[in-house]
Amino acid sequence: MQIIQIIGILFALFAYSRTILRFKDKRITAKEFLFWTIVWVGVIIVAIIPGVMSGLSRFLGIGRPIDIIVYASIIILFYLIFRIYVKIEDVEQNITKIVRETAIRRKKK
Repeated sequence: MQIIQIIGILFALFAYSRTILRFKDKRITAKEFLFWTIVWVGVIIVAIIPGVMSGLSRFLGIGRPIDIIVYASIIILFYLIFRIYVKIEDVEQNITKIVRETAIRRKKK
């Protein structure tokens, strides 16, 4: 086993432990926990058995195994950016609502 594989496994185990703690503290939902479980278990599998990516890339018709990792990473990043955008919009709406309610209460006094 190469050093990069060991580093990848250790990183994925650390990240998964953080995911478990956040789920126990109810800071992430069951869907988010499942998503991150799939991601970190996938990283561990690829680190232990790198040949998995070769078979998957051939099956999908993608030239090199690293390309599939790059494509999947880009898709995941866009999804996460979208989720963050939606959460920011919700927070902005909540702040606007609170500010309006506070202004109305102050005006009545």
